[in-house]
Amino acid sequence: MPGVLRGVNYSSPVARYRGESIVTVARKLRGGVEKEGLTIDLAIDVFYSLYLPYPILKPVSEVGEELERNYYVIKGLVESDDAAEIRKHTVTNTSLSSLVSASLVDLIIKELRKEGQGQGEGSGEGPESQSVMNAVRRAVRQAVKEVAYIRRLEQLLGRGDEAGVGSRMDFVEEGEEVIKLARNADVRDLLEYFTQVPDVIRSIRRKYERFSRGEIRGYEVGSDLERVVPTELVLPDIYFQVKFMESKLLLFEKVLPKTQGPIYLLTDKSGSMDGEKIRWAKALSIALLMKSRKERRAFYMRFFDSIPHKLVRISRRSRPKEVLELIKELANVGGSGGTDISRALVKACSDIGSGRVRGVSDIVLVTDGEDSVNDSLIKRRLRSSNARLITVMVMGENTDLRRTSDAYLRVLRLTKEEMLKVVEA
Repeated sequence: MPGVLRGVNYSSPVARYRGESIVTVARKLRGGVEKEGLTIDLAIDVFYSLYLPYPILKPVSEVGEELERNYYVIKGLVESDDAAEIRKHTVTNTSLSSLVSASLVDLIIKELRKEGQGQGEGSGEGPESQSVMNAVRRAVRQAVKEVAYIRRLEQLLGRGDEAGVGSRMDFVEEGEEVIKLARNADVRDLLEYFTQVPDVIRSIRRKYERFSRGEIRGYEVGSDLERVVPTELVLPDIYFQVKFMESKLLLFEKVLPKTQGPIYLLTDKSGSMDGEKIRWAKALSIALLMKSRKERRAFYMRFFDSIPHKLVRISRRSRPKEVLELIKELANVGGSGGTDISRALVKACSDIGSGRVRGVSDIVLVTDGEDSVNDSLIKRRLRSSNARLITVMVMGENTDLRRTSDAYLRVLRLTKEEMLKVVEA
């Protein structure tokens, strides 16, 4: 069955795959997609209405009677001012176009049911066709709110732009969960804070160590013949020998990315952290997660109050599902309960010492410090587990932790500049 857009090959395996993926996600979000008459061909039309720079509708005279309602669905979408806002994000972006299309299909079903158009067909430019277009415009207005959050989740999960951070196919496969999270009020609140995180991550410089057979990063002078620049070899022998003796040969500077152990994040969720403190701490959690993915490090996290809560693990080559689960958990956490920092640190050291967390680890403790700490016990446990403690003191002070920590950072303002200092440490 053909669609209603010009220039789209509806029998193409790629187009059929996209349509099937959209219908599958929409069906999971809301049952009865096929019964509503929203077919794979309509899903393809919705996708290309968002993906193509200039989608062009066929004349209505070329559309068969069985496709009239589909025609007015796409007409309402293409002509909507709100759709133009969505298309700023989706044009030529396959993953976003697919997910927003699935969300739109779901929302269109809902709005058509309200209009009583669930099974009916439009008939010319009459009241029924106008009713369909009105339903589509309402659905598009709702989708405008969702697309920004879906976009932020896409940035967080990684789009395949860097090796080892996931692919667009992985992102689309988790489409149902992504859309549900984008509609979740608590997640939206968290993602509002996320807007400052990418700027922090872009500012991070990856750490390197010198290695004579590593990748070329620049030039330097010295006497290492293994790294000598070829142009030096054409010098007369006497000049070459003098430069060699004086360590003034032009050499390639070669480095390898520095290998680092996991990041282990302990975040205080006690009552004193409620409000802006816990929201900033959650945004910091996302920033450290993105840092770990960029540096291909495993990421572990526990919240704690009077007791340590469950350990969350994101592997070096994590799938989007793991990250989405963490986002959901972060969104649901609020500040409450008492505080036992020593107990949380002992548990973290136990995780590392027992091999549950492998490798030399950085324990990042985020707290406002409203608790006394057994510093001698913690120092012993840190040494035995071969871990480094970085304390991030949020609007507070704790002299016990200052003595115990390898790095002690005080956050006096809850800004992205303060977050950058923490992430770089």
